[in-house]
Amino acid sequence: MIKLEDNVSVVIICVITFMAIFYSFMFLGDNFAAAFMERSGSPAPNEATLFWMGSWGYIYLSLAVGNIMALLVPASESRVYFRAMAFLAFVSFLRALGNTIIAEGDVFLPPVIASFIVAVAFSVVLSRTKSRAGAHFGWL
Repeated sequence: MIKLEDNVSVVIICVITFMAIFYSFMFLGDNFAAAFMERSGSPAPNEATLFWMGSWGYIYLSLAVGNIMALLVPASESRVYFRAMAFLAFVSFLRALGNTIIAEGDVFLPPVIASFIVAVAFSVVLSRTKSRAGAHFGWL
């Protein structure tokens, strides 16, 4: 049963969870990862690239599990998770933006756009659940 009472936050977290599950399954399978690399305009990946993509797949899978756990507990018990994810999503966006800025040749923008959308979405969830630091005193 979903205990998070804000419907907009539930929808946002469900969309982010769906994206994370999609990316995790895509990165965990070698054939799917190779197809993703080729469709993005990169050369076919080698063993090391497939290994790192598999590692990112597990990270996306853990993000999906964390989102599902955040849906199953009240907002007061998932404040730390929402704060951490908002911060990490913003850092991920800055990293993707930096990689895009220094890239030579063709630029692949979907990772930058997706990381920006996730950062904004977690920020909205953070605000809607009143989990911003200083907005409440329930953590004392």
